[in-house]
Amino acid sequence: MDSLDLVSPYLFRYKRRNFLVKDEMRPKDLDALQHFELRPTDIFLVTYPKSGTTWLQQVLVQIMEAAHPDWAEDVTNRTRVPWLEERNADNPLRERSDPRIFGSHLPPDMLPQGVKAQRLKIVYVWRNPKDVLVSFYHFAHSWVLLETPKSFEDFFQQFLDGDVYMGSWFDHVREYQETRDQLDIHFVQYERMLKDLRGEVVKLCAFLGKDLTEEAVDHVVEMSTFKNMKTNPKANYKDLVETKRYSAKTMRKGIAGDWKNVFTVAQDEHFDKEFKKKMSNVPLSCTWEIKQ
Repeated sequence: MDSLDLVSPYLFRYKRRNFLVKDEMRPKDLDALQHFELRPTDIFLVTYPKSGTTWLQQVLVQIMEAAHPDWAEDVTNRTRVPWLEERNADNPLRERSDPRIFGSHLPPDMLPQGVKAQRLKIVYVWRNPKDVLVSFYHFAHSWVLLETPKSFEDFFQQFLDGDVYMGSWFDHVREYQETRDQLDIHFVQYERMLKDLRGEVVKLCAFLGKDLTEEAVDHVVEMSTFKNMKTNPKANYKDLVETKRYSAKTMRKGIAGDWKNVFTVAQDEHFDKEFKKKMSNVPLSCTWEIKQ
């Protein structure tokens, strides 16, 4: 602890990103991930926290089960898609059938070197940052490894300053955009999934080289709706609530535009200024709201 660059009692900073004090991973362990042994068929699901991770876990698991019937296991999605840089609940080293899927919140320069060298497939999911902020705020009240925010105002500023778990949303998204030509990466926008889940599943299948029947695609879509996932213990992290790692359910609304129920006018204006300043050279167009 004395050697860590503490952001708070719950987070330490390393290479401009913030990691969990209460997790087993330390700087030397994060550095060792550069040499993590990979296979040519490995797939990485990469997100900034609260950007649609759980949703894409479900979609990818369903695609793989349809494409590889012998791949199925009677375990949770979190076990099927273990986190590379977190070791409290997952074990990315356990023996699994190919193709293996790894989850990660790491920025591109901290991923294993083999991801770039072997051109492994990366699915990167991003979401409009105002909704990410609100979802993250609620999540910080639930996940016992994070500090409970003193107020939304405090968390709002911490998010803009990058003083939250995994650091700056702006840096994370920008860095993956800037390195997209060096990686075999497929970008998925959360809001597009809300508008046309089937269309996004079809694009994912094409990227992954999985030729599913129309009926199989329909099944993936049906199993990946918010309504079905919310009641599916393999997908909704129910086990982490039962084991007290989460103090409340983490699947809340699954919509775009919830930030409008939380942000003040002044916060919205301040956020817009920061977004323009930090993302002006990034070719992204956010969908800030979808009318219900």
